[in-house]
Amino acid sequence: MQVSASTFGQRITINQDNASIKSVFREIRKQSGYSFFYDGKIISENQKVSVKVTNVTVDEALNKVLGGLNLTYTIDGKIISIKEKEKSTLLEKVIDRFQTIDVRGRVVDQNNSPLRGATIKVRGSTVAVTSDGNGEFILKDVVKGVELEISFIGFAPTKIFATEELGIIRLAEVNAKLDEVIVQAYGTTTQRYSTSNIGTINADAIGRQPVTNVMLALQGRVPGLFIQQRSGVSASPVVATVQGKNSLRNNNEPFYVVDGIPYSPQFTNNSLMGGAIVGVGGSALGFINPADIESVSILKDADATAIYGSRAANGAILITTKKGKAGKTSVDLNIQNGWGRVVNKLELLNTQQYLEILKEGYFNAGFQVPTESTDANSSNFPLTLWNKNRYTDWQEELAGGTAKYNNINASVSGGNLNTQFMASYGFLRETTVYPGNLANEKGNLHFNLNHQSNDSKFTYSLSGTYLQDRNTLNAEDLWNIAIQLAPNAPALYKEDGSLNWEPYPNDPTRYSFDNPLSYMEQKYTGKTKNFLGNSILGYEIVPGLQLKLSGGLNSLNGYETKIVPLTSYKPDASAADKIRSAQYLNKSIDSWIIEPLLTYSKTTGFGNFNVLLGGTLQETNTLILQQTGSGQPNDSQIENLSAATLIRVNTDSKSQYKYNAVFARLNYLLEDKYVVNLNLRRDGSSRFGSQNRFHTFYSIGGAWLFGNEKAIKKNARWLSAGKLRANYGTTGNDQITDYRFLSLLRSPSYNTIPYLQSPVLEPFNITNPFLQWEETRKLNLGIDLGFIGNSLAVNIDYFRNRSSNQLLPYVVPSITGFTAIDRNIPATVQNSGIEVVISAKFFKNKPFSWTTSLNQTIPRNKLIAFPGLETSTYANQYILGQPTSILKKFESAGVNSETGLFQFINSKGEFTSDPNSTTDRTQVVNLNPKFYGGWSNSVSYKGLNLDFLFTFTRQIGETYKFGNYPGITTSNQPITVLDRWKSPGDMTALPKVSMADDAVVPFITFRNDGDGIYGDASYVRLKNISLSYSLPATVIKSLRMTRARLFMQGQNMMTITKYIGTDPETLVTGALPPLRTISIGVQATF
Repeated sequence: MQVSASTFGQRITINQDNASIKSVFREIRKQSGYSFFYDGKIISENQKVSVKVTNVTVDEALNKVLGGLNLTYTIDGKIISIKEKEKSTLLEKVIDRFQTIDVRGRVVDQNNSPLRGATIKVRGSTVAVTSDGNGEFILKDVVKGVELEISFIGFAPTKIFATEELGIIRLAEVNAKLDEVIVQAYGTTTQRYSTSNIGTINADAIGRQPVTNVMLALQGRVPGLFIQQRSGVSASPVVATVQGKNSLRNNNEPFYVVDGIPYSPQFTNNSLMGGAIVGVGGSALGFINPADIESVSILKDADATAIYGSRAANGAILITTKKGKAGKTSVDLNIQNGWGRVVNKLELLNTQQYLEILKEGYFNAGFQVPTESTDANSSNFPLTLWNKNRYTDWQEELAGGTAKYNNINASVSGGNLNTQFMASYGFLRETTVYPGNLANEKGNLHFNLNHQSNDSKFTYSLSGTYLQDRNTLNAEDLWNIAIQLAPNAPALYKEDGSLNWEPYPNDPTRYSFDNPLSYMEQKYTGKTKNFLGNSILGYEIVPGLQLKLSGGLNSLNGYETKIVPLTSYKPDASAADKIRSAQYLNKSIDSWIIEPLLTYSKTTGFGNFNVLLGGTLQETNTLILQQTGSGQPNDSQIENLSAATLIRVNTDSKSQYKYNAVFARLNYLLEDKYVVNLNLRRDGSSRFGSQNRFHTFYSIGGAWLFGNEKAIKKNARWLSAGKLRANYGTTGNDQITDYRFLSLLRSPSYNTIPYLQSPVLEPFNITNPFLQWEETRKLNLGIDLGFIGNSLAVNIDYFRNRSSNQLLPYVVPSITGFTAIDRNIPATVQNSGIEVVISAKFFKNKPFSWTTSLNQTIPRNKLIAFPGLETSTYANQYILGQPTSILKKFESAGVNSETGLFQFINSKGEFTSDPNSTTDRTQVVNLNPKFYGGWSNSVSYKGLNLDFLFTFTRQIGETYKFGNYPGITTSNQPITVLDRWKSPGDMTALPKVSMADDAVVPFITFRNDGDGIYGDASYVRLKNISLSYSLPATVIKSLRMTRARLFMQGQNMMTITKYIGTDPETLVTGALPPLRTISIGVQATF
């Protein structure tokens, strides 16, 4: 019988493989001061053991060393005595062999924090349990002495022999970066053995940010992924690019996959709200609850994306939702409330400065300055009718409210080793900073069921997500109005609370004020329903050979209305302009996919290999119907389309996209040091004619784990991990409109006279049966290094992607009846760059810990081939050797100190105020970022955690320094216009203000076509900060909880920039900037 003493004062750390027992004893003596006493006959020098323990007690270390041997020990003071176990009689052996016991224990990490959900399993059987919230477990009716395996994600598994009281079982954390599970196409891998360039973000990082679109949680966290938010309005667009823009066409978004189901990000591009409040509709990723997401993987290189073929030429983003986990049934509740405000307001002119600019515009043009006695019109109301002493901060008045953020998520999960389940519910309500009862509301349900048979041969998984969104935001962006409205404009409301239109003093039937709140009368309602469901059925035919069948469905349906009642018009509007109307938009994208998969895994004497064979059948049906009804007799019937006297069908389209493929992957790991990964895919797309419908894509990747070489281990102990990676392959692109290879007819959208009493059809496009796939060839070289026990990690990647055979509209002669035809052009776009990630973890085994990670991407984009560019219609848009996002502009030469007018330098190097549009565009403005990245930190002390993220971008953008045509229009202006030219000899950045044509034309030229309007738009932003406190275990237990956490989060907290404009991220002065949001919440698990 083993007898042990409490020896918690000394901590032992040993990591020895195939070492002699005596050498392990010597190491324990060295670290603890304990001496060993034993008979040399019972321990041989040739007796070898492998021991890996970290910061454990002497007792725990001895149990690990002697476990499974016929040896026992006792401790007396500082002496450890080793002896053989007493021999048992035959009867005792038989009884002992079949004696069952109840095994109890507690699983903790190296900081003695309990590990909830750790698996304790009898090796070689399906008997297993999981630990509870305190890390405790009971494994009943286990044969005494049987070997148990204890495992937990992110920790090294350990083995121990069963006894009734195992006490504390301490698991050592593995290197989180190297051994974390990475979701890749059709499977998983780890960072250690991956040959690909894949970035991963887990649920913890997503949950630290009060965002409703998961893409916003990825900003600044993944190198090579550039994300831009277009507005601060809820549900506004979020644009993502992976390693630059490969296509000259607009669609450069990555391929999105949710639980194996392709997901369309373009769903909202036809929004009735588009073009007004958010630019081009919203973002379909906003219809997935971030709280339901377990992880997001960003696939960047050919090795990761080639198996997706033509759909992943621009990279792929894989979203994995949360699944059920074995263990006691637990309920998780997360309640969060937040408040958002605009902080990046423009500094605009006050009333006196504003009126001075207006007067100066008239005076410098030689015009009479309007006064109260001048005939009033819309161009002079601020000077003729409106109070010249009145001042209103319209940014505060129209967009100075507080947007409220209310989010509730609840989930229940549990199960046993065979069956696990999970179900969750979420509700979100976001309001705006604008006046009125405007909101975006979402409710969603998510479920998952996993099952495996007792022998683990049969597996089944079923997951589903349903979200319903209701958006009642206004149909016009009041921010754009707020920054332009005159500071002495009239009040919004009259004394009786009705809208103020400011009648003329001498004519109450005429009005001078276009009240911006009239847009609030134009009611917009958008309803969206999103369903995602997938099922996976698997069966292990023989050991290592598994057959799977995966099926998925995505149904996105949107219903939108925009109501324009007569109350939204100014009372004196003409009858022709004052039209009551309603717009209706129904849209749907229904997609299904079926994928049979066959996988085989085999371990040989020197390594192991994995083979994947599969196929894809996919179909997507898209429907868009947009109608406008006008002339309804009254506002009460405005939403009744049948009551309209005129009904117009704006859009009525149906399309079907079919896609199929076969694919294969071979992965081989040799001697834990060499990895080879091969991918092959044959794609077929309905978007091409029969001659070019199919195409083959491939990739080859390899990795050398040189850190596992014996010479490196022996001579470079400071290097804990080292890997070289390289891969090359091809992907494609079929992202064009359906049916472009066919000649189509359509009904005209305008009124036509029937021909012989038959409806009229018109040609829609020119057929091109020779359309082919775009093809992108990708090269990636990488190195991964770990230092000092992987406390410091460095990852460097170089990428070069070349996309050729570009699909573009090409101008044709007007005699054809069309403007352009889609065709392949032998142009090649190259994206290259360097991605660097440096991560470090300090004090990881202490109560205080700090983890930090810095990533930076230096991208380069250029057009390297375009035969015949000089004679094509793209000659004014692209330049060989330059980025594809350039703008060709006139070279600005500042303000002429004598005339006060903008001047330019023509192609001959001469000054001019009237440059030639064809020959004088000599300057190239590159709008691509020069570099971007993020710096994330996580600091914890006991139950207190602080996380913060800085994002940064080096770029140029269009500034608002020169205002909105000062002195020419009645718009308010930024205070920078105070530094304007006033008299000969003035050296200023801004010209004189004048309404005369000789001043207006150069200003318009400068504003629209000069390079001087662009300036530094670089910024560093404290994107997110999160402070949380986990209640102590004693408090948790008294409340009958397993976990409780209080937290505070902040988004867009601080920005450092020299940019002159509203926001350097959106780069659109007329769009509402991202809000600073502060939220508080509580999370509890029962």
